[in-house]
Amino acid sequence: MAGRLAIDFGNTYTVAAYWRESSHQAETLYLPGVTRPVTGGAGKRVFAAPSLVAYDQETQAWLIGLEAVESDCAEKTFHDLQYGVVTGKLIKQLTKSGLLTNQDLAKEYLAAFITKSSQVLGLGSEAMLAFAMPLAVCSSDLAWRRYRHWLEGTAAKAGFCRLDLIEQPWAAAWGAGMQLKPEDLFIIFDISAGYVETAVVQVRPEAGEGGSSRHVRVISYNAAWLGAEEPAAALTDTIRQVLRTATVKGYPADSLAGIIITGWVIPSDLLAVIQDGFTGIACYEREPMAAAACGAAMLSGGIAGCGCIQHSYTVRYWGKDGYHYRELVPQGLFYPSDDPVGELIIKASYDGQQEFAILVYRNQEQCINADNPLLLTLEQPSFAQQPVIRINAVLDGAGHLLITAYDIKSDVIIVENIAIAKLV
Repeated sequence: MAGRLAIDFGNTYTVAAYWRESSHQAETLYLPGVTRPVTGGAGKRVFAAPSLVAYDQETQAWLIGLEAVESDCAEKTFHDLQYGVVTGKLIKQLTKSGLLTNQDLAKEYLAAFITKSSQVLGLGSEAMLAFAMPLAVCSSDLAWRRYRHWLEGTAAKAGFCRLDLIEQPWAAAWGAGMQLKPEDLFIIFDISAGYVETAVVQVRPEAGEGGSSRHVRVISYNAAWLGAEEPAAALTDTIRQVLRTATVKGYPADSLAGIIITGWVIPSDLLAVIQDGFTGIACYEREPMAAAACGAAMLSGGIAGCGCIQHSYTVRYWGKDGYHYRELVPQGLFYPSDDPVGELIIKASYDGQQEFAILVYRNQEQCINADNPLLLTLEQPSFAQQPVIRINAVLDGAGHLLITAYDIKSDVIIVENIAIAKLV
């Protein structure tokens, strides 16, 4: 089994996901003895590991997930692992292997989790690992740098050095099924074990390049314990605070494009509070337990995303006085596109023509698919200047130009949603 590994390290559970080419979807990863199946959205099973670690004095090995829960050899099990890393607070713990900080314990847990996951997928040390960066660190540059530094050391302990850092709200939105566009504004709820994190987030117009590029910016953020008494009231108060801060900054609630709900065992009364408070705004809650991990796997593999086209793209055709260019995708267009970005009618250049090559040029200068042009073949020969093929073009979330071509005479689809070039 091979695939890009993506990990969502949570304070309650940790989920690993990978992109399965055969089914063209992200799936959570089963680790024998470490993860357990939990019923996700639409009854689909999600494999998750409790974020717990313990030291086995007998084998002198760290036990993680279900190993830590079920082992009789471990005297003490440590929890709240992610919380210590996110906050940066150092608390020393006396363990069977010595005096360690909470961040050391978190490193032992995640390094072991990475090692076991990479073994199941058959990944070598050269593989790139994707990590969902927690919502709390996305709201602070200092927290982001601190968490990244810890994560790099943890991955190195497991034998990996190539990391793709993906913001949790960005990954969770795609994993939940929301097709984001630049400058979209959305609100995200991460509810787990009586604790809620809420943030109003905006998609950046242009994301930087590299493994740690930032795709979203947090407009407002709040976190709170819901408590055993009146959790719905506590959640309502949290929502009000986040929306109030966002409104003051010029981002009112009526500009929200969607609601993302993630977390573990979300009570129906809390779900109702969120849905009732945002009437008329689309709510995305598909597989909330696995949304961040699966979304990170999708994005890291280049399956989904969004952006802005930086160049003009044209197709070249032959006219009576030589070659001409027709713009197909204009500069500045956002992707993915809901509707076709362009339509072309292809005419035959000479009598008897049946094959047509679609070549795409950047700024009328560079052919970007010369080595692999799209070849369209008609069943019947055509006449010179006869309109023979109609083409619709769309852009997917990764900026790929997808072509659907129809035989004008028969209205038969020649090719459908074929990716012919990656646009930048």
